[in-house]
Amino acid sequence: MTASTLTYQLPGAVWCLQFSAAALRTLRAHVQRKSGSRESVGQLYSRDLTSDCIVIEEATVLTPTWAAWARVQFDARRAAAERAKKFESGLHCVGLWHTHPEALPNPSSDDKALARDHALSAKDQLTGLVFAIIGTRPMPAGLRVWVDDGEALQLTEQTPAQPSRSPEVKQRRLTEVQPGRLGPNVR
Repeated sequence: MTASTLTYQLPGAVWCLQFSAAALRTLRAHVQRKSGSRESVGQLYSRDLTSDCIVIEEATVLTPTWAAWARVQFDARRAAAERAKKFESGLHCVGLWHTHPEALPNPSSDDKALARDHALSAKDQLTGLVFAIIGTRPMPAGLRVWVDDGEALQLTEQTPAQPSRSPEVKQRRLTEVQPGRLGPNVR
């Protein structure tokens, strides 16, 4: 049975991420199932950045400038243009996704550098950039999600539902209540 949504949380965080059914359909459609397949890449969008559970409503697919079995590159200007168009529709880019030709994906050194660069670029709008990698194993195991706050790339944990929060936990949310600021200028 395929889950209609999947929810992830950083240990101790006061917020969570929930991938909608529509976003998951896009991600599942790009899993590298064949040995000659190439990596895919895209961006993740949410409408409300202030709730305790940030819903990833849409996962887009960027046209790669270059793609191979174990590497993909995209045009940053095209990605920025997509963000500007989505922002006009009320959607905020909260991160990136791409595929890996391995069952349980882990970020490469290039992936870590990409996540850090984008996290630092978005620092004024987001306290962390979502970085998802889709492996070849069926979801949820094949979808691994990290958050980069500009200092560390932290692996999230899948949760069965929106997590309960203890009153003493005071970790910052994904945004610092500035939802209108994440627009087309984030690289």
